[in-house]
Amino acid sequence: MDDFFVRLFSKQPINIIKNDFYFDADSDGDPFDEGDEDYWLNQNVFKNNWEGKRQGRSKNFILCDEIASRIACEGKPFLEISCGPGMGLVPAVLAKNPKLQCLATDACSRLIKAWRYYIDKNLAEYNISLASFSVLNIPIKDNSLDYITSFLGIGSTRNGMNGQIKALKEVLRILKPGGFFITIEGEFENFMKVDEVFKLWGKNNWYRNDESWITPWAEKFIAAGFKIDSENKHHYRKWDKNSNDLGEASEKFNIEIGMKDKLYILRKIS
Repeated sequence: MDDFFVRLFSKQPINIIKNDFYFDADSDGDPFDEGDEDYWLNQNVFKNNWEGKRQGRSKNFILCDEIASRIACEGKPFLEISCGPGMGLVPAVLAKNPKLQCLATDACSRLIKAWRYYIDKNLAEYNISLASFSVLNIPIKDNSLDYITSFLGIGSTRNGMNGQIKALKEVLRILKPGGFFITIEGEFENFMKVDEVFKLWGKNNWYRNDESWITPWAEKFIAAGFKIDSENKHHYRKWDKNSNDLGEASEKFNIEIGMKDKLYILRKIS
Protein backbone atom coordinates (compact mmCIF):
# COMPACT_ATOMS: atom_id res chain seq x y z
CA MET A 1 0.00 0.00 0.00
CA ASP A 2 1.36 3.38 -1.01
CA ASP A 3 2.16 5.58 2.04
CA PHE A 4 -0.02 8.34 0.60
CA PHE A 5 -3.11 6.14 0.82
CA VAL A 6 -2.17 4.62 4.17
CA ARG A 7 -2.34 8.09 5.71
CA LEU A 8 -5.86 8.59 4.36
CA PHE A 9 -7.47 5.63 6.10
CA SER A 10 -9.68 6.51 9.05
CA LYS A 11 -9.40 3.12 10.78
CA GLN A 12 -7.25 0.01 10.86
CA PRO A 13 -8.03 -2.81 8.42
CA ILE A 14 -9.21 -6.21 9.66
CA ASN A 15 -6.39 -7.83 7.73
CA ILE A 16 -3.32 -6.85 5.68
CA ILE A 17 -2.20 -9.25 2.94
CA LYS A 18 0.74 -8.41 0.69
CA ASN A 19 0.44 -4.84 1.94
CA ASP A 20 -3.18 -4.55 0.73
CA PHE A 21 -5.88 -3.55 3.23
CA TYR A 22 -9.00 -5.67 3.89
CA PHE A 23 -12.00 -4.36 5.81
CA ASP A 24 -14.29 -7.43 5.91
CA ALA A 25 -16.79 -6.14 3.32
CA ASP A 26 -17.65 -9.30 1.37
CA SER A 27 -21.33 -9.13 2.34
CA ASP A 28 -21.63 -5.89 0.32
CA GLY A 29 -19.89 -7.27 -2.78
CA ASP A 30 -20.57 -9.76 -5.55
CA PRO A 31 -20.40 -13.39 -4.34
CA PHE A 32 -17.56 -14.48 -6.62
CA ASP A 33 -16.18 -18.00 -6.13
CA GLU A 34 -13.19 -20.12 -7.17
CA GLY A 35 -14.68 -20.64 -10.62
CA ASP A 36 -14.78 -16.89 -11.18
CA GLU A 37 -11.19 -16.52 -10.03
CA ASP A 38 -10.07 -19.27 -12.41
CA TYR A 39 -11.97 -17.54 -15.22
CA TRP A 40 -10.33 -14.16 -14.53
CA LEU A 41 -6.79 -15.48 -14.30
CA ASN A 42 -6.69 -18.49 -16.61
CA GLN A 43 -9.10 -17.44 -19.35
CA ASN A 44 -7.37 -14.06 -19.90
CA VAL A 45 -10.27 -11.99 -18.55
CA PHE A 46 -8.05 -9.67 -16.51
CA LYS A 47 -5.58 -9.45 -19.38
CA ASN A 48 -8.19 -8.69 -22.03
CA ASN A 49 -10.00 -6.17 -19.84
CA TRP A 50 -6.80 -4.34 -18.99
CA GLU A 51 -5.35 -4.34 -22.51
CA GLY A 52 -8.64 -3.45 -24.18
CA LYS A 53 -9.17 -0.42 -21.97
CA ARG A 54 -5.51 0.62 -21.94
CA GLN A 55 -5.42 0.59 -25.72
CA GLY A 56 -8.86 2.18 -26.11
CA ARG A 57 -10.40 -0.86 -27.84
CA SER A 58 -13.40 -0.88 -25.50
CA LYS A 59 -16.20 1.22 -26.99
CA ASN A 60 -17.22 2.58 -23.59
CA PHE A 61 -13.72 3.81 -22.96
CA ILE A 62 -13.98 6.21 -25.86
CA LEU A 63 -16.11 8.15 -23.39
CA CYS A 64 -13.34 8.68 -20.88
CA ASP A 65 -10.27 9.31 -23.06
CA GLU A 66 -10.35 13.06 -22.50
CA ILE A 67 -10.96 12.88 -18.76
CA ALA A 68 -8.33 10.14 -18.38
CA SER A 69 -5.83 12.52 -20.00
CA ARG A 70 -6.86 15.25 -17.59
CA ILE A 71 -6.38 13.10 -14.49
CA ALA A 72 -3.08 11.78 -15.80
CA CYS A 73 -1.81 15.26 -16.65
CA GLU A 74 -2.64 16.73 -13.24
CA GLY A 75 -0.71 13.86 -11.65
CA LYS A 76 -2.77 13.65 -8.45
CA PRO A 77 -3.42 10.27 -6.77
CA PHE A 78 -6.87 8.87 -7.48
CA LEU A 79 -9.25 6.27 -6.08
CA GLU A 80 -11.21 3.76 -8.17
CA ILE A 81 -14.26 2.37 -6.35
CA SER A 82 -15.96 -0.97 -7.10
CA CYS A 83 -13.27 -1.81 -9.66
CA GLY A 84 -14.67 -5.27 -10.48
CA PRO A 85 -12.97 -7.68 -12.91
CA GLY A 86 -12.66 -4.84 -15.44
CA MET A 87 -10.62 -2.55 -13.12
CA GLY A 88 -12.87 0.41 -13.93
CA LEU A 89 -11.17 3.48 -15.40
CA VAL A 90 -7.72 2.60 -14.04
CA PRO A 91 -6.25 1.17 -17.30
CA ALA A 92 -7.33 4.22 -19.31
CA VAL A 93 -5.78 6.65 -16.83
CA LEU A 94 -2.53 4.75 -16.23
CA ALA A 95 -2.02 4.30 -19.97
CA LYS A 96 -1.45 8.06 -20.05
CA ASN A 97 0.61 8.31 -16.85
CA PRO A 98 2.01 4.94 -15.72
CA LYS A 99 3.59 6.41 -12.57
CA LEU A 100 0.39 7.88 -11.18
CA GLN A 101 -0.56 6.73 -7.68
CA CYS A 102 -3.79 4.73 -7.72
CA LEU A 103 -5.88 2.91 -5.13
CA ALA A 104 -8.26 0.36 -6.70
CA THR A 105 -10.96 -1.03 -4.43
CA ASP A 106 -13.82 -3.49 -4.34
CA ALA A 107 -15.95 -5.02 -1.59
CA CYS A 108 -15.08 -8.58 -2.72
CA SER A 109 -11.85 -9.74 -1.05
CA ARG A 110 -11.40 -12.64 -3.50
CA LEU A 111 -11.39 -10.20 -6.40
CA ILE A 112 -8.79 -7.96 -4.75
CA LYS A 113 -6.54 -10.94 -3.97
CA ALA A 114 -6.83 -12.11 -7.59
CA TRP A 115 -5.97 -8.65 -8.90
CA ARG A 116 -2.92 -8.51 -6.61
CA TYR A 117 -1.72 -11.82 -8.04
CA TYR A 118 -2.22 -10.59 -11.61
CA ILE A 119 -0.70 -7.14 -11.01
CA ASP A 120 2.42 -8.56 -9.35
CA LYS A 121 3.01 -10.94 -12.25
CA ASN A 122 2.03 -8.72 -15.16
CA LEU A 123 1.69 -5.04 -14.22
CA ALA A 124 4.58 -4.41 -11.86
CA GLU A 125 5.48 -1.18 -13.66
CA TYR A 126 2.34 0.50 -12.29
CA ASN A 127 1.91 2.00 -8.83
CA ILE A 128 -1.41 0.30 -8.00
CA SER A 129 -2.45 -0.08 -4.37
CA LEU A 130 -5.42 -2.32 -3.55
CA ALA A 131 -8.00 -2.46 -0.78
CA SER A 132 -11.21 -4.32 -0.06
CA PHE A 133 -13.98 -2.22 1.48
CA SER A 134 -17.62 -1.36 0.89
CA VAL A 135 -18.52 1.85 -0.91
CA LEU A 136 -21.39 2.06 1.60
CA ASN A 137 -18.84 2.60 4.38
CA ILE A 138 -15.58 3.95 2.97
CA PRO A 139 -12.82 3.87 5.64
CA ILE A 140 -11.15 7.06 4.39
CA LYS A 141 -11.02 10.46 6.08
CA ASP A 142 -13.19 13.37 5.02
CA ASN A 143 -11.89 15.73 2.31
CA SER A 144 -9.02 13.45 1.26
CA LEU A 145 -8.95 13.14 -2.54
CA ASP A 146 -9.10 15.31 -5.65
CA TYR A 147 -10.29 12.53 -7.97
CA ILE A 148 -12.45 9.44 -7.53
CA THR A 149 -13.39 7.28 -10.53
CA SER A 150 -15.85 4.48 -11.22
CA PHE A 151 -17.23 2.42 -14.09
CA LEU A 152 -20.76 1.16 -13.35
CA GLY A 153 -19.69 0.92 -9.70
CA ILE A 154 -22.49 2.84 -8.00
CA GLY A 155 -25.06 1.00 -10.11
CA SER A 156 -23.83 -2.31 -8.71
CA THR A 157 -24.25 -1.14 -5.11
CA ARG A 158 -26.43 -3.24 -2.81
CA ASN A 159 -29.70 -2.03 -1.22
CA GLY A 160 -31.26 -0.36 -4.26
CA MET A 161 -31.87 3.37 -4.38
CA ASN A 162 -31.02 3.87 -0.70
CA GLY A 163 -27.72 2.07 -1.16
CA GLN A 164 -26.82 4.14 -4.21
CA ILE A 165 -27.52 7.43 -2.46
CA LYS A 166 -25.58 6.29 0.62
CA ALA A 167 -22.61 5.29 -1.57
CA LEU A 168 -22.70 8.62 -3.41
CA LYS A 169 -22.72 10.53 -0.13
CA GLU A 170 -19.70 8.53 1.00
CA VAL A 171 -17.87 9.45 -2.21
CA LEU A 172 -18.84 13.09 -1.70
CA ARG A 173 -17.61 13.02 1.90
CA ILE A 174 -14.08 11.86 1.08
CA LEU A 175 -13.61 14.24 -1.87
CA LYS A 176 -11.85 17.52 -1.23
CA PRO A 177 -13.93 20.66 -1.82
CA GLY A 178 -13.75 21.24 -5.57
CA GLY A 179 -12.83 17.58 -6.12
CA PHE A 180 -14.27 15.45 -8.92
CA PHE A 181 -16.11 12.14 -9.12
CA ILE A 182 -15.76 10.76 -12.66
CA THR A 183 -18.19 7.93 -13.31
CA ILE A 184 -19.85 6.03 -16.12
CA GLU A 185 -23.35 4.76 -15.28
CA GLY A 186 -26.10 3.29 -17.42
CA GLU A 187 -29.85 3.63 -17.68
CA PHE A 188 -32.42 2.32 -20.13
CA GLU A 189 -32.54 4.23 -23.41
CA ASN A 190 -36.33 3.78 -23.71
CA PHE A 191 -38.26 2.47 -20.73
CA MET A 192 -41.51 2.24 -22.73
CA LYS A 193 -39.90 -0.38 -24.99
CA VAL A 194 -38.87 -2.35 -21.89
CA ASP A 195 -42.51 -2.24 -20.74
CA GLU A 196 -43.58 -3.51 -24.16
CA VAL A 197 -41.19 -6.48 -24.05
CA PHE A 198 -42.40 -7.48 -20.59
CA LYS A 199 -46.04 -7.24 -21.71
CA LEU A 200 -45.42 -9.54 -24.70
CA TRP A 201 -43.35 -11.80 -22.44
CA GLY A 202 -46.34 -12.13 -20.12
CA LYS A 203 -44.42 -10.94 -17.08
CA ASN A 204 -44.56 -7.94 -14.78
CA ASN A 205 -41.78 -5.43 -15.39
CA TRP A 206 -39.71 -5.95 -12.25
CA TYR A 207 -37.63 -2.87 -13.05
CA ARG A 208 -40.74 -0.74 -12.49
CA ASN A 209 -40.79 -1.85 -8.85
CA ASP A 210 -37.23 -0.70 -8.22
CA GLU A 211 -36.79 3.04 -7.73
CA SER A 212 -33.09 2.78 -8.53
CA TRP A 213 -33.91 1.76 -12.13
CA ILE A 214 -36.61 4.33 -12.86
CA THR A 215 -34.86 7.33 -11.28
CA PRO A 216 -32.44 9.10 -13.67
CA TRP A 217 -28.83 9.18 -12.54
CA ALA A 218 -28.73 12.96 -12.75
CA GLU A 219 -31.44 13.15 -10.08
CA LYS A 220 -29.54 10.75 -7.83
CA PHE A 221 -26.29 12.68 -8.15
CA ILE A 222 -27.98 15.95 -7.29
CA ALA A 223 -29.85 14.35 -4.38
CA ALA A 224 -26.51 13.19 -2.96
CA GLY A 225 -25.11 16.74 -3.11
CA PHE A 226 -23.04 16.76 -6.31
CA LYS A 227 -22.92 19.45 -8.96
CA ILE A 228 -23.01 17.99 -12.47
CA ASP A 229 -20.28 19.62 -14.54
CA SER A 230 -20.82 17.46 -17.61
CA GLU A 231 -23.10 14.66 -18.86
CA ASN A 232 -22.69 15.13 -22.58
CA LYS A 233 -20.96 11.91 -23.68
CA HIS A 234 -22.68 8.53 -23.91
CA HIS A 235 -22.45 5.15 -25.57
CA TYR A 236 -25.46 2.97 -26.46
CA ARG A 237 -25.23 -0.71 -25.48
CA LYS A 238 -27.84 -2.95 -27.14
CA TRP A 239 -29.14 -5.91 -25.14
CA ASP A 240 -29.47 -9.29 -26.84
CA LYS A 241 -29.66 -12.98 -25.98
CA ASN A 242 -26.07 -12.88 -24.76
CA SER A 243 -26.84 -10.07 -22.30
CA ASN A 244 -29.58 -11.62 -20.15
CA ASP A 245 -33.10 -13.12 -20.28
CA LEU A 246 -34.68 -9.75 -21.02
CA GLY A 247 -32.31 -9.22 -23.93
CA GLU A 248 -33.23 -12.65 -25.26
CA ALA A 249 -36.93 -11.78 -24.99
CA SER A 250 -36.38 -8.48 -26.81
CA GLU A 251 -34.81 -10.37 -29.73
CA LYS A 252 -37.69 -12.84 -29.77
CA PHE A 253 -40.26 -10.03 -30.07
CA ASN A 254 -38.06 -7.93 -32.38
CA ILE A 255 -38.05 -4.94 -30.04
CA GLU A 256 -34.66 -3.34 -29.53
CA ILE A 257 -33.80 -2.30 -26.00
CA GLY A 258 -30.52 -1.22 -24.51
CA MET A 259 -28.63 0.88 -22.02
CA LYS A 260 -27.19 4.32 -22.47
CA ASP A 261 -23.85 4.41 -20.63
CA LYS A 262 -23.12 8.04 -19.86
CA LEU A 263 -19.97 9.76 -18.62
CA TYR A 264 -20.69 12.08 -15.69
CA ILE A 265 -18.21 14.61 -14.38
CA LEU A 266 -19.42 15.48 -10.90
CA ARG A 267 -17.98 18.05 -8.53
CA LYS A 268 -18.05 18.66 -4.79
CA ILE A 269 -18.76 22.35 -4.48
CA SER A 270 -18.20 22.84 -0.74
